[in-house]
Amino acid sequence: FGGERAALWQESLVQKFGSRDYRALTPSMRQTFNRVISQDLTGCLEKIKAPTLLVWGEDDTETPIWMARIMAEKIPDAGLVSWPGCGHFAYLDRYGDFRIVVERFLS
Repeated sequence: FGGERAALWQESLVQKFGSRDYRALTPSMRQTFNRVISQDLTGCLEKIKAPTLLVWGEDDTETPIWMARIMAEKIPDAGLVSWPGCGHFAYLDRYGDFRIVVERFLS
């Protein structure tokens, strides 16, 4: 089971289980994406010096809320806003609320 059949099988799995972001990528960009998301940069979070606003959907399956909580804990001056019922694109799902939060954060 290799060659073209294996590639077709892999692509069918990507289409069935991959995130929208991932499915939209070209094969070469998928390789880059895989390398990027496989890096654990948790140790770098405490080095962030800028005030940081984290905006999250509590139902995000691509980047689960537990990851946001770790970031909020480890980044020295971080705030986390999360919305129930929202997924990976919470800023679009709750665009009006997102604008208000960002405007307050920046003022």
